[in-house]
Amino acid sequence: MKTLFAISLSFLVFFQSAGLGMTDIFLFGRFVEHAEYHSENYGDDFFTFFEKHYGTLKIEHQKNHNEDEQEHQELPFQHTSCNHLVAEVILTAFEIPLLKPVISSQTASNFHYQNLYSSLEKSSIFQPPKFT
Repeated sequence: MKTLFAISLSFLVFFQSAGLGMTDIFLFGRFVEHAEYHSENYGDDFFTFFEKHYGTLKIEHQKNHNEDEQEHQELPFQHTSCNHLVAEVILTAFEIPLLKPVISSQTASNFHYQNLYSSLEKSSIFQPPKFT
């Protein structure tokens, strides 16, 4: 299940990065119909059809077929906007100076034990009342 979920998310990211949306998928039927129309009326194969609508022959095809402009706008992948994400990465030289440690052979002892609670053991804090 995790694998299927990961693969579907991967395809989603790929299609979004390529600029393919759900509208393009829904318009794919019109793309096939228009390709069949070109095949029947003009004798175009798929590659010529693709070149006329998305390639170098697009301007010439638009000049010859002004009446089909609305039909051409309803084909998929006719995006008028182009959005790019620009990620700027700046690499700077950052050097951390390493200091050589000084190893001393003499160690000084700074610990002195002081018995601060020994006075509490000798005399009890709680004593019975005394009669005078």
